[in-house]
Amino acid sequence: MSKAAFTEITNFDGKDFNDADFNGAEFSDKVTFRNARFTGRTNFHGAIFKGVADFTGARFQGEADFSGAAFNHDAHFSEIEFSGDSDFSNTSFHAWALFSKSRFGHGAAFRGANFRGSARFTAVDFAADADFRESRFIAYADFPDAAFHGKALFAGAKLECKSIYKNVTFAGDADFSGARCTHPVNFSAATFGGAALFEGVVFLQFVDFKEAQLRSVFVLSPPAGSEGLAPEIRFESVTLAQPDKVRFSNISFEKITLMGTNVAGIHFENPKWPMKGLLNSTKRSVVFDEIQKDTPDPQKLAQLYKDIRANLKKADTTRDLGDLLYSEMEVRRKQRRDGNDRLYFFRRYFSPYTLLWLTCGYGARPLRAIAAITLAGAVFWSMQP
Repeated sequence: MSKAAFTEITNFDGKDFNDADFNGAEFSDKVTFRNARFTGRTNFHGAIFKGVADFTGARFQGEADFSGAAFNHDAHFSEIEFSGDSDFSNTSFHAWALFSKSRFGHGAAFRGANFRGSARFTAVDFAADADFRESRFIAYADFPDAAFHGKALFAGAKLECKSIYKNVTFAGDADFSGARCTHPVNFSAATFGGAALFEGVVFLQFVDFKEAQLRSVFVLSPPAGSEGLAPEIRFESVTLAQPDKVRFSNISFEKITLMGTNVAGIHFENPKWPMKGLLNSTKRSVVFDEIQKDTPDPQKLAQLYKDIRANLKKADTTRDLGDLLYSEMEVRRKQRRDGNDRLYFFRRYFSPYTLLWLTCGYGARPLRAIAAITLAGAVFWSMQP
């Protein structure tokens, strides 16, 4: 059937094929292979599907080659069993690409694939490596509840749409290095069993890692020449099994929240913190959790400052230590004990914290101590007869 032309609606539902050869075939109208069974080597390389292509429920009990194929209409690959290697590299999907609840028993290659319509990989089971390197998603990239048992390779991918990886299991390495994400990306509640690599990644909109689990290496760094970018990331309530293997390199934390994550032990390499204060002389480094719209828990916020300072000290990074100490002490001075804290006003303005704040800025503003001593001396001498 090599390079065959099918000009009318074609129905192969439930058929059995052995070493099926549709290389370069052109389907001008709808074609259905629902519940068909393919054994041996199946070849759809370079095939053109101008109408709907429906493979729902099909079984590929051998290699399946769809590389270079063009799906100009909806492509239905849901609930399919791929027992052998499957190749969709450089394939074009112009409309829906539906792979939900399918299983790839061996390697799945989507390298260089072009998803112009919505790509649905909900609850897909990738038993081996899944290669999406240099692929392009334009309308929607949907991977919730998917399971990657091998490597999940998205290096160099272009995610030009909302991308969902919620509740995804990455048992092996997840490599998003060099990916470009122009729209929101959701990794909430995802489990990263292997290395999670986000080196040189571009995040232009909101990224959600809330309640994710990181069991091994995690690396996040921007690409060269992107010093002005400040990614908006929710890194809250993240479980870190090995904090010493978590590294933020040259990342701006101006829009990154960390509340609920035990950051003790992780590596902050050349971090940039947001500034708080009206005047340049009073501005200080803070964490974004303190200045975001919602009021954070003061005890958790103070602990966050303490852990960050400990990490910076361990890395011998002293640039922001004074400001972060000042910020931590300010949180402790202003925090309420509970909702009915009747002594809050007196504790905030007449406490040891207040004295340290006024006299030396908690030790981070030594000029205040000099000013306080000078003022006390002037008052003393003015009172002498």
